[in-house]
Amino acid sequence: MRIVFFANETVQYAGVRHRALWYARRMAEEGHSVVFCPTGPVSWWKRLYCGKPKPLKLLYLLLVLLRRLAQLRHVPGADVVFLRGGLFLYGPPLLERLVRRMNPRVVFDMDDALWEPPAYVDSPFARFIDHGWPKKMAAMARHAVAGNEVIADYLRACGGCAVTVIPTCIDLDRHTLKTFPEKAPGAPVVLGWTGVRDNLGYLRALGGVLAELAREFPMELLVVSDGELKLPGVAVRNRPWTADGEIAALQEPDIGLMPLEDTPRARGKCAFKALQYMGVGTPVVLSPVGMNAEVVEDGVSGFLAETPEEWRGKLRQLALDPALRERMGRAAHARVAEKYSFEVNYPRFLAVMDTVARRDTP
Repeated sequence: MRIVFFANETVQYAGVRHRALWYARRMAEEGHSVVFCPTGPVSWWKRLYCGKPKPLKLLYLLLVLLRRLAQLRHVPGADVVFLRGGLFLYGPPLLERLVRRMNPRVVFDMDDALWEPPAYVDSPFARFIDHGWPKKMAAMARHAVAGNEVIADYLRACGGCAVTVIPTCIDLDRHTLKTFPEKAPGAPVVLGWTGVRDNLGYLRALGGVLAELAREFPMELLVVSDGELKLPGVAVRNRPWTADGEIAALQEPDIGLMPLEDTPRARGKCAFKALQYMGVGTPVVLSPVGMNAEVVEDGVSGFLAETPEEWRGKLRQLALDPALRERMGRAAHARVAEKYSFEVNYPRFLAVMDTVARRDTP
């Protein structure tokens, strides 16, 4: 097959790497003809967009648009055109309509409830986000790949295309099971959170609980993000995300956190950050929202916590019991290997590509 992959961000974004790039590389290794088209080099994003003034952001968007127009030359003749998210960050799906006219064998991928406004957003262009994009794409595409059942149900209700659920997978060749060394006396228990700056609000809402626990025992919060967080009464160590340091940053914490608010947008999340921690054997405490409640067997491969009292109790239990942390961490790694690894889910992805490639036009 000849597959053209379009990614909605640079390759440093987890969604691009875990929902498009891994599959593109595996298919290329197997002899398929693959073209991979991200928005641009990471250097563009760092120099012109991340934390930059509005004029530089506008320059970045112009460069992305010009690059996209050049990339469209790969579309005619492809057996499948795979869209990991939208072709442009803002506005209606005009480029997607052009792609559809050039080649009807379109598959689009979605791992967030994009039809709902996000709870937290840090962008001067947020008002230009088209929350009708998923419904419009369902009418245009041959097939949709959804990260969970919430997204799949929405797309099926839209009608127009077939839908297959494939979770955001973990590469267990990279996410190796960590060791569980005994902590030195008085060493702090390290809690971990990883994610983009727009989602720091979820963690900030847990600040009161963490401050109370910090008064009970030595504790440190490791935040790996493109933003920084300060919490009163909590020792916070901010670390920028890097590809080279990603796995170590997942293995270092004693406990991984994924708090969420129970909102329509959050219910569509794919529990990816939790799965990353679980993949390396870091036990997790999660809000029972959306897919979070599916990936963890409460009390076996992690804890679910809804109220502040539950968060305090379950974090305290894990923090004070190293044997429980190791037992849950090993169970979490095994659960990822069983249900959420690339090796388990790749055949399903390949079947979608094959089905779309074989279908006659239009």
